Amino acid sequence: MKRFFGLCLLVAVSFCTGANATTVKVTRWRPVFIGIDQASGSIDGSDASVAFALRVDLRAPGIHFYTAPHQGSLNTVASTTSQFLLKYGLQAAINANFFAPCCNATNEQKTVLGLAVSDGNTVSAPDGTPGQNASLLIDQNNHASIAETADTTDISNVFNAVTGSGIIVQDGLNVGGDTPFGDGADPNPRTSVGLSKDGRFLYVVVIDGRQPGYSVGTTSMETADLMIGFGAFTAINLDGGGSTDLVEDNGHGGATIVNKPSGGAERFDANQLGIRALPLPPFVH
Repeated sequence: MKRFFGLCLLVAVSFCTGANATTVKVTRWRPVFIGIDQASGSIDGSDASVAFALRVDLRAPGIHFYTAPHQGSLNTVASTTSQFLLKYGLQAAINANFFAPCCNATNEQKTVLGLAVSDGNTVSAPDGTPGQNASLLIDQNNHASIAETADTTDISNVFNAVTGSGIIVQDGLNVGGDTPFGDGADPNPRTSVGLSKDGRFLYVVVIDGRQPGYSVGTTSMETADLMIGFGAFTAINLDGGGSTDLVEDNGHGGATIVNKPSGGAERFDANQLGIRALPLPPFVH
């Protein structure tokens, strides 16, 4: 049995998607920072894939969120997720909103698609465009919710927000969903965030893809199955493909790329969701 992060106990959870059975396997959670646990997962079948997940306790001391601030004449200036994490002193970060233009390897100005809020400042306003209006909304007290946003949505209490293409898990059920590029039925690298039923835990998940023999990627339906397997009661699909990226503070002034980006290197993305957290006591490591 393959070991993930030194743990070899896998818990298998099976779901049925249409006429096909999807088998999701996840490891036990292990602490990596105060309030942040990490696990791995996999999905079997023709789209056999590997996933990496963080479970963030929104009530834990020291947990704070940050997203890319407004910069330049558009919305943001692109950076890799590692650059973002190091620049703002974060402990974990993932890619977030879809954006344009894509995908030059440079710190160029970007237009962010869908709602983006950074420390109470609106970076990109909600406009309700289908396929780019499923948002994760976090207030200043770390109360989080998932909702479809529009230009009429009240965001006065939103302190940080990122937006993806659609809700893929709702009330604990797999509701699938598509992306702005119509590739929801195709296996691809994916990034997703979700919340537990009681709202206490935020699940941050990346799924590697486009790497035969290692990880093919998932459809939107399979992504939802993985999110449910990790514990999400609601979840949305964020930007994926070559943007899919999970990075962590290595504790020595650098960044560790947890997954394997499909392009062989990190993409310069327009927006990221970052997490600040306190280090674990030495005896926990």
